[in-house]
This record gives sequence, structure tokens and C-alpha cells, in this order.
Amino acid sequence: MSSYQLEILQLVILLIILYLVIQPKFKRIALLTRRAFSITVYNFSKLIPKQKNLIVFGGENGQGFRGNTKYIFLEMAKDENLRCVWIAKNSAVVKQIRELGFESYHCSSRKGQWLQLRAKIVIHSHSINDDFNKSLLGGAISYLTWHGVGLKKVWGANKSTFSYKILNEATGLNKFFGKMVVKTNQAKLNYVVSTSERVSSYYPETFLVPKENVIEMGQVRNDVFFKTTEEDLEIPEWIRNDKIILYMPTHRKFGKLETDINLIINFPKLDEFCERHGYKFVVKRHMYSNGEVPSIYKNIIDISGETYDPQLLLKYTDILLTDYSSCYTDYLLLNRPVLFFCYDLELYLQKSNEMYFNYFDVTPGPKSFNFEDLLKRLEITMENPQEYEKERERVLNIFYSKDNQREVLPKQLNFIYRELLGEKNIHINQNNSVSM
Repeated sequence: MSSYQLEILQLVILLIILYLVIQPKFKRIALLTRRAFSITVYNFSKLIPKQKNLIVFGGENGQGFRGNTKYIFLEMAKDENLRCVWIAKNSAVVKQIRELGFESYHCSSRKGQWLQLRAKIVIHSHSINDDFNKSLLGGAISYLTWHGVGLKKVWGANKSTFSYKILNEATGLNKFFGKMVVKTNQAKLNYVVSTSERVSSYYPETFLVPKENVIEMGQVRNDVFFKTTEEDLEIPEWIRNDKIILYMPTHRKFGKLETDINLIINFPKLDEFCERHGYKFVVKRHMYSNGEVPSIYKNIIDISGETYDPQLLLKYTDILLTDYSSCYTDYLLLNRPVLFFCYDLELYLQKSNEMYFNYFDVTPGPKSFNFEDLLKRLEITMENPQEYEKERERVLNIFYSKDNQREVLPKQLNFIYRELLGEKNIHINQNNSVSM
């Protein structure tokens, strides 16, 4: 190697070392700059006058039109005195809602941003940051329906989150600045919907709201369990009519701890089992799951790529199979068998999410740690679906108060009209019709 080439090599090595040393600092400076800008816009948004009849809706991380907020939106959009707008981060969702005849805009469009700035109330299912442009909502009222009642700690209760670390571990300037960042994830006034007294007990810590702003009014999306509408026809006839085992697992640290589904389930053996017992095994995997379900089996169908409403799928499920997903707490409203396939429980508890409860105290059904045992327990459940009925009722009452084990949309509409819009003389009955 010539001296010139050696000099070039040394220079390249030096530049690489400088890049590795300086890059993290540049990244941190860029992150701090973005956060400072977000805080500035957030506080500026409080100065923008709010339009008292403008309500902005969103949900599903800005990626879908379903869940609790969808049903509230569809009812309130009928009120000619209100302007109800759905904000999405997905252009296909905006198009879908417009085709239904409603007003909708992309979150980052000029009109979408302006409406977020002017909205008096925002109704959403995840965080303001996930569903909207959080910096524009500093002066709004937030009505968070949330999107499930589960075991896993989230937000302010989860030790791995930014919010928890800032509020419980940070000191000095980091804590001072960090608390301002955390504040941008909330609006001027914040309410969160709970489902029972026990659930309400940990929501203030979780969502960083006063105890009095946690309101026990159920999950509107579960109203589909108690009535039949045209929406039921969106579920394929074979699901509605066949005997269905629905496998609905949660994610493992956003896919980081996922095991290929083919290493967990013996699909040839499962197909033969379902054939023998007359069931269809329907798989709805989490978006972060690993592996592909083979499409060669008669009785095993993967619907993970479909857009079927999860609650309607639960409605037409005969046996639910899950692990740590919150879907089973909703399914308890139907009083049908649920089994828990917790093959990686120890790893999950160590490496993924902390839980509000002891897992074994609030999972009312057989627990299997391997596939062979799962088949045995499925067979027993098919023969005796009432085996865990008392346990299911006990756990249901932990997660859902008696008053929330039925349709809840009318009382949520009443709260929004009376407490958030100030319409004290309004009343909404079980048919969702308005009277003064």
C-alpha cells in the first residue's frame, strides 16, 4: 500500500470515528429541537379561539374507522347543530369516510390542521399523539374512550415509557423540560372512559388525569354484542354460521420477542383436530407477529389481512383462544369459553409488559403452555363449555361493572352533550334519539 493510500485510509478511519462520536449528539440536538418546537406550537394553540360546535374525532392511531369513537361519531354526526369531523393519518381512511357522506381530512393537511386548532372537543381512542397532531390541541377538551380493558400497563404506569421515566426517574433540567413534553400529550382538559371501579383505580396513574375525570361508562364498541344491525353482514356467512375457534394473540414488545407461529402450532395436527370436531380455526394475528399461516388447510383460515371489525368477530366466535390480549375481557360479556395459550408467559413477564393484575387471578379458563396440552384442553372445553362459567362471571365483574355489561352509547352521548357541550337540558334514550 502506498503512503498516499495509507493517508487516505487513515483519513477515512478518522472520519468514521468522528461520525460515530458526533452523530448521537446531532440526533439529540435534532430531537430536542423538534420537542421544543412542539411545545411552542402546543402553547400557541391555546390562544386560538375554539369553535363551540366543532368536534374532531379520530382513532386507531389514525389508521382506521372503527372502535368506540366510530359509533359516537356516527350518532353525533346526525346532529345538524354540530360539525363533526374525522381526522385520519391514512388517506384511504379519509376517502372511506367521505364516501359514507361525512366530513374527513388528513391530519397533516391544511384544513385538517386548522380544524384541529379550532376544535372545542377531541374524541379519540388512543393518545392525542397517536390519533392527531398533538401540538395543535393544547386548548381543546380531550375525551379518551381508550380501546380495551386489559392486563398490560401502559402510559404513565409503564416503566419503559418516556412519561414514566420523566415523572419518576428524571431530575433537574431533564425533568423540567420532559414534563413540558409529557404535557403536550394531553389537551387543556382531559377525560378518560373506564369500565369499572377497579379499572378506574389505576387510570389516574396510567393516563395522568385527576380521579374525578375518570368516568365509568363502558366501551361503546361492545354494543354490537347486544343487537343485530346491517353491520353484522360484513362478517362472512361461514364465520356467522360455522363453529368457530378464534385465535387472537397480542404482540410481544412490538414484534421484538415474537416466535414464528409455525414453531408454536402444529398446523397439520390442528387441521385434523378441527375436521374431527367440526370447527374452523380462524387466526387473526397481531400486525407485529412473525411467520405465515399455511393456506393449504381446509379448517385453518388466516384472516389477519382482512379488515373485519374485531368485536363482530368476537360476537360470532364460539371459543376464543388468546394469551395476554385484552380481547378476552370484552369476550367475557358473551359468557362463552376462553382458553389461554401462554407458552411464553415467563419471558413475556420478564421482557415485555408489566401487568396490573396477577395473570392467574384474572384469566378464567384453561391455560396451556404447549401445543399438545392445548388440543387436550380444547377438546374438554368443547365437551363442557360451562366449566369455567362462575370464574368468567367473577372476572367480568372486575373489568366491567354491572351497569356497563349492556349497551352504553346513550349514557356516553348524554355525558358529552351535558358535561362537555353544556347542553344541560338534553336527554338521549336507548334508541339514541334526542329530547330536550
